[in-house]
Amino acid sequence: MVKLLLPFSLLALLAGCNGTPTPGDDDKPADDTSKAVDEDGDGFLPSEGDCDDSNADVSPAATELCNGIDDNCNSEIDEDVQGSYYQDFDGDGFGNPDATSVACDAPSGYVQNGNDCDDSENAAYPGATEICDEIDNNCDGAVDEGVTQTWYADADGDTYGDAAAPSLACDQPAGSVLDATDCDDTTGNAYPGNAEVCDEIDNNCDGTVDEGVTTTYYADFDGDRFGNSSLTQEACAVPTGYTINATDCDDAVAAVNPDATEVCNGIDDDCDGAIDTGASDMLTWYADTDADAYGDAAVSQLACTQPAGYVSISTDCDDARALTNPGATEYCNSYDDDCDGTVDEDSAADATTWYLDADGDTYGGAAITDVQCTQPAGFVADSTDCLDSSAISYPGADEICDSLDNDCDGTVDNDPVDGDTFYLDADNDGFGDPSSTDIECAVPSGYVDNSWDCDDTDRTEPVVADPVSGSASGTGSLASPYDSLQDAIDAAYQCVVAYSGTYREQIDLDGKNIDVWGVEGYDVTTIDPNLSTCTSTDPTACGTAVTIDSGTNAAPTIHGFTITGGTGSYTSSTTTTTCADSSASHSGRTTCTVTTYEYCGGGIYVNGDDPVFYDVDVRDNTLPEFQQVSSGSFNQVWMYSYGGGACLQNSNASFEDSWIAGNFADQGGGIFAEDGSSFTFEHGYVGENEASDGAGVNLSGASAAFTNAAIYCNDADTDGGGIFTETSGTATFTNTVFFGNTSSSSGTARGSQAYIGTSTTFNLLNSIAEATTTVALVYGAGGSGTQDYNNVYNSSGSAYGGTLSAGSGAISSGSNFSSGTCENNPYNDTFALRSTSSSIDAGDPSAAYNDVDGTVNDQGARGGPAGTW
Repeated sequence: MVKLLLPFSLLALLAGCNGTPTPGDDDKPADDTSKAVDEDGDGFLPSEGDCDDSNADVSPAATELCNGIDDNCNSEIDEDVQGSYYQDFDGDGFGNPDATSVACDAPSGYVQNGNDCDDSENAAYPGATEICDEIDNNCDGAVDEGVTQTWYADADGDTYGDAAAPSLACDQPAGSVLDATDCDDTTGNAYPGNAEVCDEIDNNCDGTVDEGVTTTYYADFDGDRFGNSSLTQEACAVPTGYTINATDCDDAVAAVNPDATEVCNGIDDDCDGAIDTGASDMLTWYADTDADAYGDAAVSQLACTQPAGYVSISTDCDDARALTNPGATEYCNSYDDDCDGTVDEDSAADATTWYLDADGDTYGGAAITDVQCTQPAGFVADSTDCLDSSAISYPGADEICDSLDNDCDGTVDNDPVDGDTFYLDADNDGFGDPSSTDIECAVPSGYVDNSWDCDDTDRTEPVVADPVSGSASGTGSLASPYDSLQDAIDAAYQCVVAYSGTYREQIDLDGKNIDVWGVEGYDVTTIDPNLSTCTSTDPTACGTAVTIDSGTNAAPTIHGFTITGGTGSYTSSTTTTTCADSSASHSGRTTCTVTTYEYCGGGIYVNGDDPVFYDVDVRDNTLPEFQQVSSGSFNQVWMYSYGGGACLQNSNASFEDSWIAGNFADQGGGIFAEDGSSFTFEHGYVGENEASDGAGVNLSGASAAFTNAAIYCNDADTDGGGIFTETSGTATFTNTVFFGNTSSSSGTARGSQAYIGTSTTFNLLNSIAEATTTVALVYGAGGSGTQDYNNVYNSSGSAYGGTLSAGSGAISSGSNFSSGTCENNPYNDTFALRSTSSSIDAGDPSAAYNDVDGTVNDQGARGGPAGTW
């Protein structure tokens, strides 16, 4: 608080102004505290908090001292300046931590240290020396540590202590000793070194009681005073249940002992070592030679127990046969089994119930029976014939369509072996669902006899074509088919059914993902546009039989057709280039205007799509030969052709169960693939095609995989009769036959069966290449790959050439096929192995390549897991 001190004259003036009289000094009370005087001169008036204005050391600004005075005038005395002191009752200089006092100075009997562990004992304080006095002298929490001795109780007073009763002490406790070797501290008769006496005590503490001082007694369990010599007890006196005699032979039976009488009981009663000898109660036993429990009365002997081969009954009528005796059951066996004097009576247990077999089918009817041991004429043991008047009706018979229950299952004509398979026609379009069948003698309601429907919920599919009964105005139904296969394809969304006959037209799938099926098979269903083969004077007259070139990766399925009469889809271009001939008319001129025609795919042309072909025969499609001819002054026409049977560009395709035969092109008489295309070929033949290079197959930057196939009798003018590859791509042949393919014989690098170009990967596995030629059968002009477990045999030249050679598991032997000839008929050869072929079980032994029968893979088209086709 800030105080304003005004002059006295001003105060008086103010008082007068207020009308209040100013008293004189004599009128002021003696205790008037309004006087502004600091009596002790410490700078504080009582009104300013000085609690003792007579002591200059006491004021609100003073420091509190430990002096019993409120030095700082906060109404507390000696706060925060006192110390803690601990009672030192035993005067050892260490105080009791549980007896404290707070003061300015140590009270009498107190110290500043509070670490004493026992303030009643001046011999106990931290740092003191531990002595054996049962006190924790050094205050470490342990008493007499390291200064005591171990003493052992000596309860029996024999001066030997019990090791199991130790104690720690500074001095010897009463009844204790330092020795711990007493074995029994309950008796003074047992201690080490004492003499052993017969008192059932281990007197000498050696672990054995009464050794050398006992008598042997024998157990007498049956109480007959004769003991068991094998059960003894050493004792000082006869134990209860024992005897001094050891001659009992059965101590479990009181009646058995050396004084007993022998009886017939299977026991040595008198302990003489013989059982039942001389017993008077022996029985008469009869020989039972056949061991049927009945004896022969003529052969007997006396014995206490039944002798081996003897019984007590003497009524057997034939002791040489175990199944004949009075207790036996009579059976049909030409014996009097039950000894009743009659053989095989009708009551025999196994007498058969026979059933009349009126129709002679070995199954009888249950109505007429006869019970005998032997089969009566015209009767059989089976009674399950359901119709004994028909020899073709009996259990297990084949059900046939004859209105009889042939197999006796209670149903007539069900699942007949001569029945037909019918297919559900849910949409009533005349075509059945292949996944829903019924085998019956007649067409069931709602079923048809074909399985050609691709969608049994849509009556508009399949679309039907029939070149014989169809018409241009047809609707594509079964009742009104198109006569044009192309019209059916154009109308279809899912599938086309093509009936047999010849379709004289070119087919274009136009990017449709549909199934086109020649339902009656390729041998009677033909696509044949009958096109002319182009020449240099008529280069645009050619065409392809089947075109699949939408470039949309469409994947239609084509099956059940012969595809023939195609001459190639063409493209043309015109350039100026060096003349291709040396005609005199070209003297002085070095270039010609050249129009180039390229023909691709006689039977099938694929570009940018991924079709599937199976059960097709692509044959007799002929493309133009390679030509470079003049068409006027300094004008030339150049003609190239590719893929007589099929030409693939930018495509993926698959062929299965198909023929590619009798086709021609300059490059790839059978199949030509380029531009990164790839295709698979399984279970099929490529045969008797012709070309300049790659008469069977020609790959140009493409890949192919053949499995269980035959490439045979193809004829190349130059290289690669079976297959020809240029750069890049992969050609893989697994279980494939190369047979009789030919190439030019000039030079040695022709590869009559396979010519593999630079950078091509050629894999040959479990396959056979067999031919007679002067050039290498398999030649690599820089190609690589693996050729393992193959049989490559050339009877007139080398097997491998160039960069290719035989790999592991290779053999070389000929005469492998039971049918394999080149006679201008590609359909005659199956390339099955002769029984003497070295290629049998010669393929890769890995289980993955095993034949169908589980044996090691045969090489060739009929080996491996898919070798049956």
